[in-house]
Amino acid sequence: MKSTKKAQRLQAYWQSTQVKPLRCNLRDNSIDVKPEWALLEEITKQSIDRLPNLRPVFVRNAAVCGELSAYDETWDRVSAKKPKAVKPFNGVTFEEAIWDDSTMIELMQEGVADIYTTDVIVAAIMCAAKSNYSWDIEIKKFGSQIFIDKRQDDNIENNILNYQTVGETALEHQPNDDKTINGIKALMREAKGISESFLHHSLNPDPTLQQQLDQENPFIEDENQLCTRIGYYYKVWKIQEADEKTGKKEMKVCIRCQVHCHNNVKKTEDEFETM
Repeated sequence: MKSTKKAQRLQAYWQSTQVKPLRCNLRDNSIDVKPEWALLEEITKQSIDRLPNLRPVFVRNAAVCGELSAYDETWDRVSAKKPKAVKPFNGVTFEEAIWDDSTMIELMQEGVADIYTTDVIVAAIMCAAKSNYSWDIEIKKFGSQIFIDKRQDDNIENNILNYQTVGETALEHQPNDDKTINGIKALMREAKGISESFLHHSLNPDPTLQQQLDQENPFIEDENQLCTRIGYYYKVWKIQEADEKTGKKEMKVCIRCQVHCHNNVKKTEDEFETM
């Protein structure tokens, strides 16, 4: 009897000391790995974490497109006692692929960089070692140029990068097939809608505070189109210096970065400070 109780206490202690893994349920493969495929290299989260830190050097803005509105500072005064409703936004918030971006295609043809991608993709890669959700990107290479973007799928729900993540640090299991209002897919859609609505309504509508950038927005088809009007900076960084001894070539990356608004502070007579 004593030995049984002692064994139970030891088992309970052992279970209490074990680290419980996070049970995120969006880890299914976006595409099935076929047995006839040749394995070139396997990259794990641990190997990504051990990669040396890059120290990119900013080169220039290869293009600046769209328009910037001022931030509506009344949102800074919102509190639990003074709430402010976020109205649903039924317009378009552009997150187009780099292949549907006419400005990016022009930069590709000019050869301003060796790698082309977006800020969403770069953020996902930089956080890959700590992420608990799966995500899906495509890497294509033509000649010496590399193109990285979200996988384009008819069903946008297949890629977590199309949504805002929810419950990422939750310890309890969240079933993927839950069709209720509290299901993980429903919550992600809701979070995406709230994010887009806040982005649109947090812009000051005063036209005198708007700043027109160098080029037109590459995604707006009609000037009366209901959409969130923001700016796009196509920034170029140098991520590798040329080295004749090792045979390394200079390498640059061009990233399309979204700039949502400015803070109504002018750096120069005609230029606002962006946020």
